[in-house]
Amino acid sequence: MPPEFVVAIDGPAGAGKSTVARAVARALDGFVYLDTGAMYRAVTAYLLRDGNAETSVEQMAQAADGLEQGDGRYVVHGEDVTKMIRTPEVTGDVSRVSAVPAVRRIIQAKQRELTGRLIAEGRDIGSVVFPAAPLKIYLDAALDQRAQRRHREYPDTDAQSFAETIERRDSLDSTRDDSPLMCPEDAVRIDTTKLTIEEVVEQVVALTRERLARTT
Repeated sequence: MPPEFVVAIDGPAGAGKSTVARAVARALDGFVYLDTGAMYRAVTAYLLRDGNAETSVEQMAQAADGLEQGDGRYVVHGEDVTKMIRTPEVTGDVSRVSAVPAVRRIIQAKQRELTGRLIAEGRDIGSVVFPAAPLKIYLDAALDQRAQRRHREYPDTDAQSFAETIERRDSLDSTRDDSPLMCPEDAVRIDTTKLTIEEVVEQVVALTRERLARTT
């Protein structure tokens, strides 16, 4: 059974997806935030936990199959990797893991099994995971602005390094054969470069309420 109502928020790294999606979920009664990117990060963190980046497709798929999430925690085969998912090592390797079709099929199936009303953000939510979502949003921003945002989150790493990492990830995510990053034709595109988080959240909340009114 598919979720009752999905707001699909897609876009590249640093566009504000996670921050906006969390805030929108808090602003709307009955909605739950789904960070799909964190699911791929959790699998990557599990694979990298021993410093071993050379893993087979079978090992990646096995890790994805063992993923469980809930209450903001991510556990893979009984090992809690929540604190590892935002590390630079995971950020630098998650695109490689998430590009594997076997991993994507497993994670996407887990996402579709969720119920209720979701604010789901990622890179293939509106295009692949929930193509029938009643509301699709695509957030974007200039590369330098996205790098600055990451730098503010992790000031120990300079903005230029983030810019290079983000640009490389943009290329990998948008050119992969399986579920590439793209803006769905029926998505509402929002450029967040010159907008505050509050302004973006206000737009998405208003759009959600409008679409909800149409379906009830």
